[in-house]
Amino acid sequence: MTLKRFSLLLLSSLLLTITMLLVSIYYFFYLPGIKTEILDQQQQEYNLLYSALSLSKNSLTTLCYDYAVWDELVEYIGNPTDDFVQRSMPDNAFKAANIDAVFVSDINNELVWDYQDDSLTSSRLSLVDLIHQQNIPSFAILPTTAEIASQTVSSRSGYIVFGGALIYFSNTTILPSTGHGEIVGSLTMVRLVDKALIKDISQFSLVNFSIADVQTSTKSMQEFFSLKPIENIAPSHSWLIRNTFDNQAIQVTLHHKKVSLPQLNWVSAITILLSIVLIVSLSLIALSRLLIEPLIRFNKSINDSSDNNFMSKMASNHFIDEIENVSYSFNQLLLKFNAQQNYLETLAVQDSLTGITNRRGLESFSKRIISRWHLENIGFSVMMIDVDNFKYFNDQQGHLNGDDALIAVATCLVKVMAPYDALASRYGGEEFCIILADNHYQNILKVAEEIRESIEQLQIPNKIDGRNWVTVSIGVVVVDDKLAGVQKYNFSDVLQHADEQLYLAKQTGRNTVIVARFSN
Repeated sequence: MTLKRFSLLLLSSLLLTITMLLVSIYYFFYLPGIKTEILDQQQQEYNLLYSALSLSKNSLTTLCYDYAVWDELVEYIGNPTDDFVQRSMPDNAFKAANIDAVFVSDINNELVWDYQDDSLTSSRLSLVDLIHQQNIPSFAILPTTAEIASQTVSSRSGYIVFGGALIYFSNTTILPSTGHGEIVGSLTMVRLVDKALIKDISQFSLVNFSIADVQTSTKSMQEFFSLKPIENIAPSHSWLIRNTFDNQAIQVTLHHKKVSLPQLNWVSAITILLSIVLIVSLSLIALSRLLIEPLIRFNKSINDSSDNNFMSKMASNHFIDEIENVSYSFNQLLLKFNAQQNYLETLAVQDSLTGITNRRGLESFSKRIISRWHLENIGFSVMMIDVDNFKYFNDQQGHLNGDDALIAVATCLVKVMAPYDALASRYGGEEFCIILADNHYQNILKVAEEIRESIEQLQIPNKIDGRNWVTVSIGVVVVDDKLAGVQKYNFSDVLQHADEQLYLAKQTGRNTVIVARFSN
């Protein structure tokens, strides 16, 4: 056998081996990995859309609560006046908050006042009838007799398909700002999921979706809120959101970014194989190192991400520009995804009005503090802060100015507590709560007085009880680190004690700090 024939035979064998190897890698490693990655990405897009719709609804519930638990609205129900509506509930305020309809009802579920955006004006009567009907099984927007009798704030929220469109609704009982007292009615807010809202949700969730009216009799799709996993790769997936009390339904369609597996280009494959025949073994090794190995590493990174649910960055230095561009695009997408994920997580623990930690974030932080107290005997302190005469402030200056005052107070709290190991949060209404990782009595008293003086120095006008500015009353509890039997106490016990000190501070004359030690 001549060297030429041997070389051809060797090259043919090498070519066949490389061909079989490439085919094996493609079908048994590359394609399964890509399929898993695409399926995971489509599932993640569905999860992001689900979370984005839920968060958008939750923000409406928070806004409805802020308006409903309001002393001035309680007075309006008893004595409706146009002056109150023009001063405290103007149309432009609801438009700025993307609220399409507002309904104020009394305890007999009779409509007292309503506002509807131009997009819903033509369907006003039917929307009013839908909200105020109470004879539909398993569906009610307005509070029941039992909920009104409880004399405490209660809310209802959800989705309704109405006139071929999807709307959020949120209803909260109207009662004084303390959250307890005589219920005089309920407040209902409605937000239409229109093209503008769909665009906003698509931008911050990084998913593309659409909503269309359908007839349920011709559709056999899964419910959108069932959270059932996606089982097959497709350019788009659709679900239904339907009413429980009639045949109205809408179709939510999620349009995926990655929609199909890559197809093997046989012309390119044959061209590459013929080129391999014409080059020397050194060129084959170089080609393997520069092309095949980066793809294997890229595929392995994707497979590893699918296995451990942690997406890591791809190496970005490659000799071939196309591979470097793909890795760069993937890393940029990963950065956007992580940023959006952090944003969604932040919304869950951030107060929508003031921007500081909300009650949910406070509860999460308190669990860590209580755990350290129980396990390591590390003491701490809790402050309950209430804005003095805030009802009078709202009555005189309006709810919108009241919101500005709360934002200023929250900003001041965060600024004062910045040097300390502490968490400042909005507890509800005009009440704030601070947890400090310090239990030295004099230090805590000094910090509380600093807070009281700083808020008074904001000089927010509120002339009442001989004072000119908005002030706060502060109740403080200092928890000792070596208190006997700490295991039987939880954060609610400490919080109740702090609330009692706040009550004493307000009874003393307001603009006062009362500090006590937590005892058995």
